[in-house]
Amino acid sequence: MLEKSSDVVIIGGGVTGCSIAYQLAKQQVRVVVLERTRFAAGASGATAGVISPLWHVDPEVEPMWRLGMRSLELFPSLASELCEAGVDPEFRQTGVFKLAFTDEEADELRRNLVRQNELGFGVAWLDQAEVLQREPEVSTAVLGGIFSPKEGYVRGQRLVDSLVQAASRLGAQFHQGVEVLNLRTEGKRITGVVTSWGNIDAPQVVLAAGPWSGLPARWLRQQGAPEIPVRPVKGERILLRKPGFLPRSPVRNSEAYVVPRMDGDVLVAATRLEGRFDEVVTAGGVSHLIAAAALSFPGLSDAEFVSGRAGVRPATPDRMPILGPAPDVEGLSIAAGHDAVGIMLSPATAELMAQYLLDGNAAPLEPFSLSRF
Repeated sequence: MLEKSSDVVIIGGGVTGCSIAYQLAKQQVRVVVLERTRFAAGASGATAGVISPLWHVDPEVEPMWRLGMRSLELFPSLASELCEAGVDPEFRQTGVFKLAFTDEEADELRRNLVRQNELGFGVAWLDQAEVLQREPEVSTAVLGGIFSPKEGYVRGQRLVDSLVQAASRLGAQFHQGVEVLNLRTEGKRITGVVTSWGNIDAPQVVLAAGPWSGLPARWLRQQGAPEIPVRPVKGERILLRKPGFLPRSPVRNSEAYVVPRMDGDVLVAATRLEGRFDEVVTAGGVSHLIAAAALSFPGLSDAEFVSGRAGVRPATPDRMPILGPAPDVEGLSIAAGHDAVGIMLSPATAELMAQYLLDGNAAPLEPFSLSRF
């Protein structure tokens, strides 16, 4: 049964929406999360789950860098909290490997190492012998690689499941198969949402619908607010299985990640297709990922193909998420546009968004404001 009222309604049941709900529930805020399909059905469930901001977040973009470093700091304690609530998100701080198979790739890794060494995270260059000592199944064509011991990985679906479990125990309400049809307003103030199951009164609504966050602009135009520039970027990943084979940590080459799973599967990710909303796993995508996996681990060329999955990431023109209040619509907030680093940045994103919803101070979110467009 749908609640009649709530303090906050969150539209979208991916990692961003569920993370915000968890942080709000910890502060005794009444929160309802509405998902039109199922939780983690999109990019959150199809992600590689690698937590590696040292590689994937540009340190020269200071707001993003702070978000990445804070998330890396938060992940171990967050995972522990979620485990205690009943569902293990399968976060493992095993380190992350980046391998070089050409001189150009080796030079790039060494250039990055100069900056990473200054951060004190223990990142180090390993030569071929050292790489093979740690990961004996790696191709002997490897020249060397960078190992980052403080980073790791999480299983996207399990992370979302654990957030739903933990937040529910604190009183948050989660509903799947509920589509939001419109926003309810009085003048320029949000008063709730209209859904396929009925109406919910709420003074605060958070739009965290991933790549679909840009589509409900029709709800906002009547308020005179700008459209939300979030576009879809499709990504595919596959699962392989080979008895007796499992890397110790995520391993990346120039084309893809190979990531161990707790159930013995090996995840390979990911392709990137701009402007695609479909979630079809293609033969070309599978072929590319198998070849990329075999580049790092030749033995995977004859591994069992277990399954494929696709998700659609939300991207913005400047590769930064949109976080904070929507202009000219009091009570409406946006949390979308993380592209391929949504899982990676979810703890700090949720922390910032929850604090804003609690105290109304948007200053910490200003670099991510929709008004920058």
